[in-house]
Amino acid sequence: MASPYLTDFSAGLATAQSAATKTETSLRSWSGARPVSRPSGGLDAAMPISMPISMPIALQPSEPVRYLGHWPELLADLELLGRVWIETEQRGLRIAQRQRLGGLRVQGMLGHLDKPGYQLRVLLDQCHALASQDDLQGLVIEDATQQPLVRIQLEAGTHPLPLRVLLSSLGANGRRVVPAPAPQDGRQMAALEQHAIHRLQRDCQALEPEPKCLGLSFRDLAELSGRQSLNPLPWMRAAARGDEPAIAVDPALVPCALETLVDQVHPLALSSGSQGWVSRSIQQFYGHAYLDGQLSLRGDHARLELDVRAIDSAWVVGERRGEIDRRSLRLYDDEGRAMAIIGSAAAAAAAAEGDDCADAWSTGLADTAEPGAATPDAFRSQGHPRFRRDEARLWTTLMNALTS
Repeated sequence: MASPYLTDFSAGLATAQSAATKTETSLRSWSGARPVSRPSGGLDAAMPISMPISMPIALQPSEPVRYLGHWPELLADLELLGRVWIETEQRGLRIAQRQRLGGLRVQGMLGHLDKPGYQLRVLLDQCHALASQDDLQGLVIEDATQQPLVRIQLEAGTHPLPLRVLLSSLGANGRRVVPAPAPQDGRQMAALEQHAIHRLQRDCQALEPEPKCLGLSFRDLAELSGRQSLNPLPWMRAAARGDEPAIAVDPALVPCALETLVDQVHPLALSSGSQGWVSRSIQQFYGHAYLDGQLSLRGDHARLELDVRAIDSAWVVGERRGEIDRRSLRLYDDEGRAMAIIGSAAAAAAAAEGDDCADAWSTGLADTAEPGAATPDAFRSQGHPRFRRDEARLWTTLMNALTS
């Protein structure tokens, strides 16, 4: 059985680039001029705009479709599959990671899952249908244009019976299952309240932890899902106030930085996804390869393929105060969409510990932890007993080198 990360990346990349080329004209006509930022061009003071969402293309009547249930029920059933490979892809970047989807729930327009080491947001207004993969070894959630938002595939050695039972109960063998949308609020809402960005922000605020805790914020979710494009103006204003400076760095340095982190098996907090499925997870990679502009990272629980040529701009964003380093490396494509947000899990744990913040990313223990202290489940099973302060120092040194 083929695993999702073994698929030829170049073929997937070509498909994504082809799809992006077809929609480029319509996207520009909807969005108009976008704020542009490049490392050599400084900060652009244009006002922030929202990225357009692809116009739905209705399924043809002749296509086999079954209308069944609601998304909350279907997403909850994914728990039956146990640990699976979850693959998301956008132009220039593909990530596959091994996770469990138990506990995935719905609030408003968001499916959400929060547990140590993994945070997930599913944008249900982009999810149109669920279908089985051709080899009947997994599922695909598609948008209205039948483009995959996420692929969920059984890991090697897993018994296929739970998946077959699930596919049979849904009637998804050879057909797309289109769930009914969630019930809408009956009251009359103002036009602003009906806007997708406002609803997304409202649902995110209901789920987000305390502001000082580190996690997947509304802005991160909006940029990674393509709802908002890059706009450095807030960074410029924050820098003027002395907070959260943003420094543009040369994208050509990104492969070297990531390879250095992999060589040291440095734990990373990796945020990325598609327009309907965005996640943030703690991962450790131990192998890398770089050839002809394509960087490949490998770990026991994740695979990443990055076309460095697709990076239009790269930024180091955040601040460092004493031992606490909140900086992250953010990668953007030429449409201003965030491709990935990469942070240090060790630095995040040190920051959370210093702030006395008990959030989902406080998975590290300091060197001063008492002997016999409980080890976080997120890393005990992966053989990483605890983060040490020298790991946080590596991240600080590397960010200083990128921005010097």
